[in-house]
Amino acid sequence: MKNILFICTEGFDTPGPSNHLISSLIEDMLDSGYKITLIQSRRTKINEDIPNTLKNKKYLKVYTIDRKIIKKSSFIHRYFEEAKYAFNSFKIWKKIKDIDGVFVQSCPTVIFSILLVKFFLRKPILYSVQDMWPGSAVNSGVLSNKLLASLFYNIQKIAYKNSDILTVISEDMRTKVIEQGVDKKKVHSIVNWFDDRSVREVPWEENRFVKKYNLSKGKFYVQYAGTMGYVFDYKMVLNVAALLKEYKDIEFQMIGQGSQRDIFIKEKEIRDLTNITFYPLEPQEMVSDVYSTCTICFIPLKKGIIGNSVPSKAGLLMACSRTIVNSVDRDSDYYSIFHREGMGISVPNDNPAKVAEAILELYHNKEKRILMAENGNKFGAQYYSRSENTKKFIRLFSELL
Repeated sequence: MKNILFICTEGFDTPGPSNHLISSLIEDMLDSGYKITLIQSRRTKINEDIPNTLKNKKYLKVYTIDRKIIKKSSFIHRYFEEAKYAFNSFKIWKKIKDIDGVFVQSCPTVIFSILLVKFFLRKPILYSVQDMWPGSAVNSGVLSNKLLASLFYNIQKIAYKNSDILTVISEDMRTKVIEQGVDKKKVHSIVNWFDDRSVREVPWEENRFVKKYNLSKGKFYVQYAGTMGYVFDYKMVLNVAALLKEYKDIEFQMIGQGSQRDIFIKEKEIRDLTNITFYPLEPQEMVSDVYSTCTICFIPLKKGIIGNSVPSKAGLLMACSRTIVNSVDRDSDYYSIFHREGMGISVPNDNPAKVAEAILELYHNKEKRILMAENGNKFGAQYYSRSENTKKFIRLFSELL
């Protein structure tokens, strides 16, 4: 029985978009006959250290390291704290004798974990790239120092070179990685999936989010649910909401937390946009209820982001039979796939008027909205489902070992 070491940047105690991916991948690998040794952190203690689906698993061993909560704006402090976590993880896994392969989760300091594994463990490494550092930070304006950005790009190339397999979450990301000199044979696209065992459309009458906030069924809800961070274009939401202000039955639902949430709320109040409503982050078990609440979903990303990261909520929304309006880079594969499959509308992320036009097109045409949702649901089941994608990881580990 092969033992795979999972080195994860964050822990299950802290809500995050990768939690359901890691938990379902570990569960399916255990069911496929692997042993798993998980090293994770503990920061917020909002959730339990281990989700119920992984509790009492015979061949799962978990080590949890306590870490400090550091503001995202404290860039240097965060970087060194993450590096320290990599070395604390090393102190644990260097004592484990039966590791056969390693899964490394992406983060800005992933280079430390990869080099430590390479030189001290000497086992095959699968590097799961969720967010291309520093690409998304550069394109979102968080990292503006060109010299520092160049340094981080070169460090990432070392991480790519010393990994045996790279998995990326889109074809756009695969193209960017290969452009950085990585052999295309070791780069594999595996999208962020939804759990087709549990995620589904929840009828309005049964919806817990609807009941919690006493929502009106007569409104047209344009929803964004997720992290309101630096890649999230909140200014696009403000501009589109201003253009649609006269439509009293159109409400923009903004659900979640993030570094840009406070300034987003402040600017919304300054502009007196009463058609935007904010809601707090909901627990993971409410995912189906939250996404089933909206009439359509709106995913606004800043220019240059889509090749470095991908919105993981797309598959979840398809599972809940919801049509998506994207404002993303026109030249990306992600942009074109929605038109190609007839399952949503993509609009360039420099044109609020076109976004408003797309929303009104779906507002006035219920039949088209339903058809696109049905197309997305079928596509999502084939392309974004857990059952299709975790087995791709399992197959890669089988080949790697």
